[in-house]
Amino acid sequence: MKLGYDARDMRGSTSMAAWFVGRGAFAALGAAFAALVAFGPAWSADLPPAPSPPYIPPTAPATVQPMVYDPEGFEFRFGAFAHGVGGAEQGTYDLNGEFVTPRLPFFEDSWWSVFMPRANVGGLLNLEGRTSAVYGGALWTIPLPRHFFAEAFLDADLHNGYLNNPPPGHSGLGCRYMFHDGGSLGYKMSEHWKVMFTFDHQSNGHGIFGTECDGMGANTRNPGINDYGLRFGYAF
Repeated sequence: MKLGYDARDMRGSTSMAAWFVGRGAFAALGAAFAALVAFGPAWSADLPPAPSPPYIPPTAPATVQPMVYDPEGFEFRFGAFAHGVGGAEQGTYDLNGEFVTPRLPFFEDSWWSVFMPRANVGGLLNLEGRTSAVYGGALWTIPLPRHFFAEAFLDADLHNGYLNNPPPGHSGLGCRYMFHDGGSLGYKMSEHWKVMFTFDHQSNGHGIFGTECDGMGANTRNPGINDYGLRFGYAF
């Protein structure tokens, strides 16, 4: 019978204890994993739902405005002119309003349709009692690259100015009915709006056509009126 301490017995007891501790740890981990699998969905259900992403409405595709001015619509134009530049009535101003139609519907399938005129009618109101006029006739619009366009017009006009022996500051225009012609250089700002610089001329045509006004014959004077102005157009 051994009464003393045996180191080998001590080592055996320590190994046995470690085995039981390790086995207990594995058992605890297994139980924890089983609980997580069993109760995980329930715990997830108790959590507040994740916020939904903010609603972003679909954006409409950007519309690209045509680069070329299209003269196939109706237009209303308005603006102001420096009146009678270089003449007796200079230093005064006109207000202008004008209505323009689409191109006349002829030869639409031909290349020369670009030369078809548009009808125009309008008026010039002098703000200081000088010559005012109404006019109507034809206008030619030529589209140019990058939103620009050029125009020329030829009309007949009826004015309220003096014919002969005008007082100072007024023009004696010879004939009551005159030619109204000129041109514009414009820019298309948007689908509807245009801006244009316009030269506007009124005369009785005696210098070119030999026009003779009533009572004056070959002595008809032709001072004419030249206006320069800025106008805006709205197409609809």
